[in-house]
Amino acid sequence: MNQERDTAAIPVFSKRLDELMGAMIKGEAPNAGRFCAYCYTPLGTKAATCVHCGRPLDQAGTLEKLPPELFALYRRMRRRESIIVNSFAFAGLGIGLALFIALVALAVYRYDQSLWLLGESVVVLIVGGRVFAGILGGWIGDAIGYDYAQRKLVEEWREYDRDRARQAGDGAPSHQDTAARVAQ
Repeated sequence: MNQERDTAAIPVFSKRLDELMGAMIKGEAPNAGRFCAYCYTPLGTKAATCVHCGRPLDQAGTLEKLPPELFALYRRMRRRESIIVNSFAFAGLGIGLALFIALVALAVYRYDQSLWLLGESVVVLIVGGRVFAGILGGWIGDAIGYDYAQRKLVEEWREYDRDRARQAGDGAPSHQDTAARVAQ
């Protein structure tokens, strides 16, 4: 379990790869360059070792294009994050709406349709809904969504890595082995 936690602490996608894949999916960058053939991190022309997985490039090799399977992993990761963040944001809007309804009911039934309380309830709906959505979605949901998506990505990467190693038949160490080595 401790090794799993250490492995999960190292992101599957390097920061550079994450940014580049986002740009590629948006059509802002071509799927071309020099990439580590193991972890797909973008590399400089003179790099001899991958900065992310630590493999010598004469051992790992390089690629000129990212494989389609990698984009599928990336899209699933982003979709998981999005679902959780948006769910928390909508829960925040729901809290703002519930407070609005409670204040309107209070204004109508308790204070004889008090205009100042009705006005405050509209402010609570607009400002409170935005604040609650921002706090729940943008802060709490973002942290939970990122952690969950990264854990699932690590699991999917391990399976992808095992399939890739089986197809290559070379018995090369997996990303999990490399991540554990880097964590030590």
